[in-house]
Amino acid sequence: MWPEIQIAKEENRRQLKLSGSIIRKRFDTDSGQLDETIYELTALNLLDIDDTPLDEISPKIAELKNLQSLLLFRNKINSIPVELGKLSLLKVLDLSNNQIETLPDEINELKLLTTVNFSGNKLRRVDFHQLENLIVCNLAANRLEEFPTLYCGKDVHYLAELNLEKNQIREIPASAAKQAGLKVLNVVDNNIEFAPQLLVKCPKLKEVNLKGNPLKDKRLKKLVEQCHSKQVLDYIEKNGYIIPENNESNSFGNKNATEVELELPIEIDIRPKITIIKPMNEVHEVCIGEEAKDIRPYVLHCLVRNFVITSMKKFLKLQNDLHDTECGRRELATIATHDFVKIKGKIRYQADLSEQIQITPLGAKAKVTAEKYYDDLKQQAEIIRKEKKRNTYSGVHKFINLLEGKVFVFFSDEEKVISLPPLTNCDETKVSPETKDMLLEVTSSVSAECCHKVMLELLKRMLLLDVQVTRSHNEGKKKAKGKKNTVVTYDRSAEIMVEQVRLTGTDGKFHILFPVKGDLRYPDEEKIDVEFK
Repeated sequence: MWPEIQIAKEENRRQLKLSGSIIRKRFDTDSGQLDETIYELTALNLLDIDDTPLDEISPKIAELKNLQSLLLFRNKINSIPVELGKLSLLKVLDLSNNQIETLPDEINELKLLTTVNFSGNKLRRVDFHQLENLIVCNLAANRLEEFPTLYCGKDVHYLAELNLEKNQIREIPASAAKQAGLKVLNVVDNNIEFAPQLLVKCPKLKEVNLKGNPLKDKRLKKLVEQCHSKQVLDYIEKNGYIIPENNESNSFGNKNATEVELELPIEIDIRPKITIIKPMNEVHEVCIGEEAKDIRPYVLHCLVRNFVITSMKKFLKLQNDLHDTECGRRELATIATHDFVKIKGKIRYQADLSEQIQITPLGAKAKVTAEKYYDDLKQQAEIIRKEKKRNTYSGVHKFINLLEGKVFVFFSDEEKVISLPPLTNCDETKVSPETKDMLLEVTSSVSAECCHKVMLELLKRMLLLDVQVTRSHNEGKKKAKGKKNTVVTYDRSAEIMVEQVRLTGTDGKFHILFPVKGDLRYPDEEKIDVEFK
């Protein structure tokens, strides 16, 4: 019996998480198989097995009758047993980023399901017609050619968020208008040519994203690329495709369809948006030790989800510019960015002796102690100082004194040093063009206000990384004392999703959750919207 399962059994635990390098080694040792004694833990209400070689779910899963949350994401699962339908208390099901091609009909027996995530699989068809309590449904990055079949009964509709991004869906069916509770519809990067007028019959629909579709209506296509959902929905209400009365199937066809070649006659007020989201499962935590608080006490973290780095050169320049400006050449604060997928387990922030800490610095191939890294930096600094005939060190070298004695570092569960502020990150967790989920880190020895200010600016610049910003002065409107009013315009819309991270002490006591309502505020003239979901 695996030790983790043994402990859970002896302590009659209600939750069990199996993840990380140790668990992967256990799979390798057992020929890729999960220890089936896990199905004896009938008291479990949450089971999380993620980022492992697990390739199948045993029919014995039905024995875990008290499960309310089943999280099996980032594995190699290729099929789902019909016995899954016997988990009658299940509310949250996450099987994202596996290799699943079909879903059993028995999934409709999970009547209490409120959240399902099958994103990143190989599904071609989905039928959830009996899941009447479903609130969040994520089917992004599959191979769907048709809209999923959803519950359309006469009772209350709970479905609020539907994510169908990156599929091959051709049409939005008339049945979509029956989702009375729908607030968010994401159909980015599909094969949709027409937006049905019936969409506006969803009374709560506030956010619809049609980007990346071959829309026939050129004016709508331009609105979709440049505007927020309100303008798009207003246009669809007046000009959307009208489904013939005798055609209530899932097809629109091309009947009487015409391409609208008109250009927009009015100037569009484009407002980029930052959306703060709560974690689907549990809040990610960073633990800070007492000694670290004494040396560099101010820390902020957050997660940016699904961020696309179109140019590494631009992204690195963004960080360097911030270090030179908002961070006061690192004297006020320091920024670090990490590929979150490469960080295993919880993170802790602590102080330790420089000779006991090992890190693979950015750009390096091998680990060195912080003490060795300090000696090398010191030698480089001395050479540069002499070459430039200066009395003091400059740039990053002026902080090398911080590595004498005890220093502060971020560790992951694998005992890997991922950051050595204010000097370097580890090479293993560096971001790349393939990075999608990014952990942002800002630390300061000066004040919490410095951390907050730098994080605000970092998020803003990431939001506008690929947006052309124009600042002009409106002569007709002036601020107090005769100052000109600055007008900011953007050439395209943009949005980033920011997920909360919690900071705790070693005693487990809560310190701060960031960001919460009110944390991200920008001047009105910047026209940056912040939405909290």
